[in-house]
Amino acid sequence: MNWLKRRYWNRVLAFAVGVGVLLGSGVSLGADRDPAMDPHKGIREDTLRLIALGTPDDLLRLRDAFHKTEQEIARLKLGAMQPEKQAQLNAMRDRHVESETLLRLLDSSASEIPDRDLDRSSAQERASLRARLVGRIEALQESIGVIEQAIHVEQAEYLRILEDERRALGRFLAVRREELLQEFARPPGCLSSERPCLARRFKTLCRLQPLLPVAERAPILILQQEVANQLDLGHRSVSSLCEYLRFDFAL
Repeated sequence: MNWLKRRYWNRVLAFAVGVGVLLGSGVSLGADRDPAMDPHKGIREDTLRLIALGTPDDLLRLRDAFHKTEQEIARLKLGAMQPEKQAQLNAMRDRHVESETLLRLLDSSASEIPDRDLDRSSAQERASLRARLVGRIEALQESIGVIEQAIHVEQAEYLRILEDERRALGRFLAVRREELLQEFARPPGCLSSERPCLARRFKTLCRLQPLLPVAERAPILILQQEVANQLDLGHRSVSSLCEYLRFDFAL
């Protein structure tokens, strides 16, 4: 009956993950396998270096890079900007507020002490100061507008780059999920005594689990528990077994 149970859960897994891959990626997996398509297209060089595809734990770094890119996109859409740009704009706005405050104080003083009550030199000095403040305010307003426009253009371009990267990382995740799913779904031919074979199947599930949304992991956990029982490694938790097999068995 165990083989019937495994066949059933393999079908459940294929359906759940397959649908999740197709819906989650929003792209055609057939297109992802097109040999003419650059698999790295859209991913920034810094991200590729961070992921270091083909090295241990690259799938976890791939997942983390995808989530980090999503978070950056969300921040940008909420109006966040790079710290140095924000500091430059804040400094310009502070100078603008300061100049407007000085102009208001000067005009308030002029309303209390009209020019006719001042000597000619003082009246000229007041007029000169006011002209300088007005000119400074207008220049700052123009500079702020230019900086804001430049930031808007830069952020729009950066958002486009991030969205391209998110799509590319999503394709990678979708392809790797399906590859691991197919790897596990192949007829294993493992006997209960063939521990390296069972360990490879369990490790495949360990690598697949973190690539799935939490809501879609139930079938994986059931399969992991079934293979773990066949391995008969005591009462270890599934997570500790994944860590143990990561170092004790090679794929």
